[in-house]
Amino acid sequence: MTLIIVTGMPGAGSSTVIKESLQLRKEGESEGIEFIPRNYGDIMFEAARERGLVEKRDELRKLPGEKQREIQMLACNKIAEWRESMNLIIDTHCTIKTSAGYLPGLPEYVLRELKPDQFVLIEADPDEILERRKRDKTRERDVENRTSIEEHQFMNRAISMAYACLTGASVKIIENHDGALSKAASEFFALLKMLSKS
Repeated sequence: MTLIIVTGMPGAGSSTVIKESLQLRKEGESEGIEFIPRNYGDIMFEAARERGLVEKRDELRKLPGEKQREIQMLACNKIAEWRESMNLIIDTHCTIKTSAGYLPGLPEYVLRELKPDQFVLIEADPDEILERRKRDKTRERDVENRTSIEEHQFMNRAISMAYACLTGASVKIIENHDGALSKAASEFFALLKMLSKS
């Protein structure tokens, strides 16, 4: 089955683009395209909460590195199991910014297990990302400025290509600007149609 990894830094709108593109499928634009969306962080959160390690999702990134890797592999194994029987869209982070620097969201041992077919990087202008984060009261976001967001998006592009080198999968960049969600969703949906035929 097909596995698409969709990434974007917090506020870029990766989850929104996925949701909107799958709505196009429901509206009958194309039949025979069946992808199930899952969020890697949600899967990790459930595994960590079951083990009594966290109570809120944003506490995950504050766990010791060893625990994060353990939970990450539990989530990875679950996704690999699902992949046996369904086409998946996994929404995750390309990189995680920590006080020690950037961590890969998908280390080599995870990529080896998942064997993704496609990477999609959702991007937006730094000012758009800042405004979206301010409006989102559901999450506890770290404060970043424009320069920091530009750097983070650059790191996401660089690590995406490293992921592609390790897996042989392609990387597609989709811009999700304010007022242009339908354009981004249509571009992603066109990719889903193409991949469903291959």
